[in-house]
Amino acid sequence: MRPVTLELDGFGSFRERCTVDFTDAEFFALVGPTGAGKSTVVDAIVFALYGSVPRWDNRRAVEWALAPTAGRGVVSLVFDVGPQRWTATRELRRSAQGKVSVKNARLERALPSGSTEVVAADSEVNAAVEKLLGLSYDHFVRCVILPQGDFARFLHSSPKERQDTLVDLLGIRVYREVAERARAEAAAQRQRADFAAQRLAGYADATPAATAAAEARIAAVAALERSVAERVPALVEGTRAVADADAEV
Repeated sequence: MRPVTLELDGFGSFRERCTVDFTDAEFFALVGPTGAGKSTVVDAIVFALYGSVPRWDNRRAVEWALAPTAGRGVVSLVFDVGPQRWTATRELRRSAQGKVSVKNARLERALPSGSTEVVAADSEVNAAVEKLLGLSYDHFVRCVILPQGDFARFLHSSPKERQDTLVDLLGIRVYREVAERARAEAAAQRQRADFAAQRLAGYADATPAATAAAEARIAAVAALERSVAERVPALVEGTRAVADADAEV
């Protein structure tokens, strides 16, 4: 993603309309005294794309985005992804009760004719931006926009603290979680294997010879069953004859 122009109107400290032109800028630095709006420019880029700013510590909070004396504000970022040009725009409005909300959020794609087409609007914009950039909000603010406070803390922290900061910023913690889950699954599989081994140990005497002897016994019992079944009719007939003889006596 390469920024081209950023338009701010009523956003943060920019009460009046201002355009930041990044065209043909390979490297650039935002220089100015404290309160000049350097961080606000970076905030506006993130806000145009994702509708939030990392230093607000609340993704749902938007009241700080609108300049205190403004009733309406607009942030619009023109950027390139590969050869394609895009525009992400979000409008801010203040209600009569003073509540600030985002309206008319949209992601537009530039057409060869010079016009644009809306590819996502309102609640669909964030998902469309994530798909376009291949980065979620959390990944973007960790890998592209390094939070100002985290960078200062990183410079003055101990080696252990710097490691923890990098783990948080780069999202490496997920690999630790994967490793922990893998170890837990391995332990569970070892337990199952031990249980299976114990059960198999109970069949230690199931040798081929023992199996053959058992099969021979089963065959003998089956033969005996057939022999008994063959003699049952004769026994029944004999029982009837005895009963008839007793009746005659």
